[in-house]
Amino acid sequence: MLAVLILLGSGALMVVEGWGFFDALYMSVITLTTVGYHEVHELSTAGRVVVMLYLFLGIGVFLYAIVEIGATLVRLQLSDMLSRKKMDTAIRSLTGHLVICGYGRIGRSLCRQLAVQGRQKFVVLDRDQASVDDARAAGYLAMVGDATDDEVLKHVGVQSAAGLAVVMPSDADNLFVVLSARLLNRDLQILARATDDKSVAKLERAGANRVVSLYEAGATKMAQLLTHARVEDFMEVLTSEGDRLELAEIVIGEDAPYRGRRLNETDFRKQGILVVAHQKPGYRTSVPPPADALLEAGDSLIAFGDPGAIGQLIATARR
Repeated sequence: MLAVLILLGSGALMVVEGWGFFDALYMSVITLTTVGYHEVHELSTAGRVVVMLYLFLGIGVFLYAIVEIGATLVRLQLSDMLSRKKMDTAIRSLTGHLVICGYGRIGRSLCRQLAVQGRQKFVVLDRDQASVDDARAAGYLAMVGDATDDEVLKHVGVQSAAGLAVVMPSDADNLFVVLSARLLNRDLQILARATDDKSVAKLERAGANRVVSLYEAGATKMAQLLTHARVEDFMEVLTSEGDRLELAEIVIGEDAPYRGRRLNETDFRKQGILVVAHQKPGYRTSVPPPADALLEAGDSLIAFGDPGAIGQLIATARR
C-alpha cells in the first residue's frame, strides 16, 4: 500500500512538473512522511495542487499503514513471548521426566527414539538458539540455556527428573554437567557420552550411571557384524525406529497385579512378552530366569516383545 502510494505521487509529479524519477520520488517521500525537508525544484501552481491533494489523500493511508505495521510487530512479539511463557510453564510442571543436554546429532537421534516410544516426557536443553528452535519445530519441549549452570539445571527440573542424558560435544562440559546434576539429585539416572577411555572413567567417578564411548561402541558393533552377522540383524530389529519389537526394563511396584506370583503363573507369553532376565535387589541377575521365580516388589525384569504389550506391562508394574 505504501509502495503504491509513493509511486502514484512520484508519477503525478513527473507528469505535471516534468521532473526525473528520482527527484519526484524524493519529493513524494518527504511529502508523505510530513518531513518537508525542502523542495527539489520550484513548484508550479499545478504542482502545488498535486502536492496538497497528495497530502490529503496520502497522510491517512500512511498513518494507517504505519499503525498496522507496528501492531503486527507487537503481535509477533506477544505471540513469541506467550509461546515462550507456555513452554516455560510446561517445563516447570514436569516431574519424573527426562532431560536431554545437547541437541546435536546424538541428541536429535535420542529425542526421535524417545518420541517414538512415547512413554516418558522429556525436555531438551541447549545453549544454541537455532538448535532449540529446531527441537521446538519437531514438537519437543526445549529451552535455551547453559547446562553447566546449576540454575539452568534447576529450571528444567533436574531435582524431580527421572533421568538425564548428557550428549554435548565437549567431554569437559559433559563432566561438569554430570557432577552438578549428581549433586542436585542423588537418585537421578545419568547417561553420558564420551570420546575416549579417560573421559569414561572420569564421568563414572563424577556420578554417571552409564557412559557410552562413541568409538568403543562403534568398534564393538563392527566386530559383532563381522563375527555374528545374524545376531546383529536381530539386534537391529530391536533398535530400529518403528519396528514391532522392544526390549525394556520393568520394575515391579507394590500394587502390580502379578506381584507375589511365580513367573510361570503369569500370562506374559500370551501377551507376546518374553522375560529374558530377572533381578532381585541386592542379588545377581538371573539370565534366563527360572520358571518358578517369585516376583516381588522392587524386582526388575528385562522383557522382550511387542511395544504395545511392553508399554502396558510397564504401566501396570508402576502401580
